[in-house]
Amino acid sequence: MTVHIRPSSVYPHDPSDPGPGGLLLRTRLTGAALVAGTTAWITGLLIAGDDIQDDVVPVEIWGSLAFLLGVASLVVLVLSTNATGSRKGRYIPIVELVLLVPAMIWCPLIVAYPDDTPAWVIPFDICWPLSMLGMLVIGIAVARVGRFRGLLRWQVLLCGLWLVVAGAGQAALGDEGGTYPGAAWLGISYGVLGLRLAVTPRIVLPAAPAAPATPAAPAAPAS
Repeated sequence: MTVHIRPSSVYPHDPSDPGPGGLLLRTRLTGAALVAGTTAWITGLLIAGDDIQDDVVPVEIWGSLAFLLGVASLVVLVLSTNATGSRKGRYIPIVELVLLVPAMIWCPLIVAYPDDTPAWVIPFDICWPLSMLGMLVIGIAVARVGRFRGLLRWQVLLCGLWLVVAGAGQAALGDEGGTYPGAAWLGISYGVLGLRLAVTPRIVLPAAPAAPATPAAPAAPAS
């Protein structure tokens, strides 16, 4: 009898990943980056307070840049695990990365031009909210595909809802205190997700297939 042995992979559609060890390390780093970036932006928002409605506050802008770097690492993790699908769904995180790059470039640009912002900076500015809208699309796709298990399947969607929560908070509270609902949601969504990824990276692994049932042995004939 000839025995054929095939190498296995956690995600067979990802030839770049040699096995779960590399994936777990990348997941821990992603979680750490997400926690650090989210913390930096929440801190900047709390320091700036209501001033961000009318002025460019550098500490808040640099905090948002750190946050975007953490988001980019999350999007790369989603892409590498095929969490939005292995075919057309892979284009969703790719488009999101394309939006995140100019959004990140906008941060130093707005600090350099806080008052008389050139017209050519506007496209970079537009990519910031578009990138957050892209995270909502990613969250919906991740929940629909179901590659992630349990709470993780829905946590990315909770992150994507930040744009909705922040907009609703701004509309309800206005300039005074309008940034705080969004800041709180950052901690609940991105912050908690980052902690889970950093502390328990195995949550990104797919569920082990159930072992096939062993057929019962035939009963011995009666003597």
